[in-house]
Amino acid sequence: MIRLSKYQRLALLAASTTVITGGVLSQGAAFAAPAAPHPASVTAAGHVDAATQWKQVTDTPSGITVQLPGKPRTQENTDNQISCRDYVVPTGYGAIGFSVYDGPASEANKPWDLEAGLKNAVDGYNSGDPGARLRSTDVHDGTKDGHRYLEAKLVGADGRVGHIRLVDLGQRAIIIEDVGNSDQRDSVDHDYQQVLDSIKLPDHSVRQAQDPAVAT
Repeated sequence: MIRLSKYQRLALLAASTTVITGGVLSQGAAFAAPAAPHPASVTAAGHVDAATQWKQVTDTPSGITVQLPGKPRTQENTDNQISCRDYVVPTGYGAIGFSVYDGPASEANKPWDLEAGLKNAVDGYNSGDPGARLRSTDVHDGTKDGHRYLEAKLVGADGRVGHIRLVDLGQRAIIIEDVGNSDQRDSVDHDYQQVLDSIKLPDHSVRQAQDPAVAT
């Protein structure tokens, strides 16, 4: 995700080694089809599998807490004074995860460029996995709890489907992304909504410890 004007060159997710990125995605195939996935969240009959072990994951520096369907792989990167922490869970259909961004303190009152961030996310995915030819559709923005967000559906020429939401939290921003095979769309949709419903923002009056993350 990038800041207006000053940070136009910064990719949505700066790391080239992480599985969800928006600038350079060298591991796009791993995101779409992980080598060692968790069991699918939907059975062959199309019903949500209640056996999926959802875990509460806390990005400790920010205090943001999200539930994910398994223990996430984590990655932390910094570029142009913006740090990014990624939490990704491989699934039977693909992968799902979230990322938290910290902007420079001097830029705390400037908005995140969500539109450019969305474009960078899609371009980055496709640069790492050209066969996906992912594109965003049904793009819309809104406000929740006073925070602006931009949301879109993801559709790939190879049959992949997914969702992405980018949220401007002021000094910080968060992105939630979910991509999987279209034959397991019910699982993709269900998991994405469950992740959205689980997001808890911290009480900013409480000081957060500067540790990478906690998964319980």
